[in-house]
Amino acid sequence: MFPAVSRSRLLPMSLPFRHFGAAVAFQVAAWALLLLHSGDLLSFEGGLGPLFAALHLVTLGVLAMTAMGASLQLLPVATRQPVRALWAVKLAWWTFVPGVVAFCAGAAAYRPGVMGAGAMLVFGALGIFSVLLANNLARARGMRVVVLHGWAALACLAGLVANALALVARYEHGIALDHAAIRGAHVVLATYGFMGLLAFGLSNFLLPMLALAPPPAPRLSLAVLALAALAIVLGALGLGAAGAAPGLAAALAHVFSMERSLRARMRGALGTGLVLVRLSWCFLLASLIVALLVQLGAGVSKMQLLFGLLLIPGWLLTFLLGVMQRIVPFLGSVHASSAPGGSPLISAMTPTRLLSAHALLHLGALALLLLGVALGQAPFIQAGAAAGLAAAALFGAFFLHVVMKVRTHGNACPPSQPAPA
Repeated sequence: MFPAVSRSRLLPMSLPFRHFGAAVAFQVAAWALLLLHSGDLLSFEGGLGPLFAALHLVTLGVLAMTAMGASLQLLPVATRQPVRALWAVKLAWWTFVPGVVAFCAGAAAYRPGVMGAGAMLVFGALGIFSVLLANNLARARGMRVVVLHGWAALACLAGLVANALALVARYEHGIALDHAAIRGAHVVLATYGFMGLLAFGLSNFLLPMLALAPPPAPRLSLAVLALAALAIVLGALGLGAAGAAPGLAAALAHVFSMERSLRARMRGALGTGLVLVRLSWCFLLASLIVALLVQLGAGVSKMQLLFGLLLIPGWLLTFLLGVMQRIVPFLGSVHASSAPGGSPLISAMTPTRLLSAHALLHLGALALLLLGVALGQAPFIQAGAAAGLAAAALFGAFFLHVVMKVRTHGNACPPSQPAPA
């Protein structure tokens, strides 16, 4: 549990939880859209349409949305500096949500003008977030490893926004650009860059905190950052084959350092959340191997689809869902501690059976999607999308369960009978 001084740096519960709630809704929408158009996945090559919209509902609506809420909630604890402009956090959310909706709706309907308007809102929200994050990192008084990962992620975000502007200009105005090169850089900067570096950085702080474990060795974490940065630069420049070796080395070293830290934990079983996190690392390594095969020209069409599945729903979404299974009840317990009943047990806020069912459905969805693409069989893809939609609905039920537990906790125990911590 956070000490009192760390709690003072937490945002009001409504701010991070509105980000998490929006991400829950966008994930359901993404899987539903994939289910409705699952027959088109085998021929998907990245152009506008419903599958493009479903992809960005995940990358923007789920991954980036959660990253904004989680980093603004957790980084101030690591940096020992509070977020000083709560109005800006609210403005970023109110700009980002309609931006994602407009962007994805425009893409699904093949209307570049609507998509471009949504993109401008998204860029504005990301700009506000970047200023908030940069201000916090600049005033940091601890966690040098986490701070450096934060700066590297922000640098990738800046490159990503510039890259995305070029892609939007191509779709909306037909400007002649090297689409393949820009799209390749876009994938690298968005996934391994912005989201990946944030995931690596926060893992160094968050996973040991949740598991009551020692943090990874700073020298090893900095070596991971250096190797990852080199791989990202090479990949963004179109030198993916050259970047594969440092990328794999960074991923392997990161997994090794995190596993060594978690093996020394004081807390026992961490539930299905840790299972999902560990499996997400397997997807990360697999995505890098497949990326290298794509660069070498091995079955390019099918391998690119497999790469995308391993990278986005495989690594990033699975990692996020695993971590959120721990973060949401943890933060709920912290915020409920000010109620008359005292701090509720985290376990009391965690519906174990529901989360186990969610994990099975999510992993089953990934397995079916990968099998469907590998075999070229649309029925497997449709079944995978249905399982993914069911998993997203269960995750939404989990989120609502925690919110209701927080709201009812103060009324559950009278002041004279405080709940156990």
